[in-house]
Amino acid sequence: MDEQSLILYESAGFVVANKPSGMLCEGGANREIDLEQEVSSRVGRQVWCCHRLDRLTSGVVVLRKGKRLAKELAVQFEGRQIRKEYWLLADGVWDKSIQRVETRIAPVGKGRHANVDVGGKPAISTFQVLGIDGSNRISYLRGLLKTGRTHQLRLHAQHAGCPILGDPFYGSPREDKLFGLHGRSLKMKHPETGEPLSFQAPPPSIWAEALRGSEVLLY
Repeated sequence: MDEQSLILYESAGFVVANKPSGMLCEGGANREIDLEQEVSSRVGRQVWCCHRLDRLTSGVVVLRKGKRLAKELAVQFEGRQIRKEYWLLADGVWDKSIQRVETRIAPVGKGRHANVDVGGKPAISTFQVLGIDGSNRISYLRGLLKTGRTHQLRLHAQHAGCPILGDPFYGSPREDKLFGLHGRSLKMKHPETGEPLSFQAPPPSIWAEALRGSEVLLY
């Protein structure tokens, strides 16, 4: 990945990056290069993630430089003042009448969660169909989180009968390593000026390859 495709925005206090699928946000240590390490090397100083995406999920991540804006950024993320939009490639033809999924989600094992009837925490997501590749039975969706549970969109896609393509926990792994969940955009306020900011990250190139020959267009 080149610098231009990794770094979406840089200011004196923070950086916005397009995390590749398969890369940890943090915690790679000496075992592997994580997003914090990679972005730190690109911008020439240590940065820290303000939030995280799952290893397999690609897309927009905000990283802070130092402690100067730590409080201001934390207020926005912890106060759910940030609007995130996700794109999904789902296995199957999505029922367009399913625009909202509401379940309860609970941990069920190491790194795994499940939709449960009793217990857990309430979770709400909304979905919009952007396109359907009927010949390959792939649905292209926009997803928004109304709550922030672990693996929420992955579990809600499974609940709707169209799990995310390549999901090793809640769908079917693929040999081509395609994983169909991408943090497409993020809207926030500049932590110093209050100016509204909006960032968009292009999905992995393998998405276009998966949809090649269909009438579904990635824009």
